[in-house]
Amino acid sequence: MKKNQKPNNHKRRQVLDFARDNNLVIHPGGGFEYYIKNFFELGHCPCAKERLDCPCLESIEEVRVDGWCKCRLFWRDLDTYKESHVKEI
Repeated sequence: MKKNQKPNNHKRRQVLDFARDNNLVIHPGGGFEYYIKNFFELGHCPCAKERLDCPCLESIEEVRVDGWCKCRLFWRDLDTYKESHVKEI
């Protein structure tokens, strides 16, 4: 690891590569930073302590079925994200 490199840069790259490789959208708000911070504080997926290796294959299936993963870090697309955040009047 380079001297100036943060220890969580590997996890950041892993998440970004996972999203790219699986054609997923990462939460466009603060979800990415929240996830990285909490993953390192907890040592596992912030939303599912049984998921020690996250991102995981379960998240791909959740996105396929629901449009987002359990953490809501990964989304099918931006339209799905936007639709989930529109408040009913």
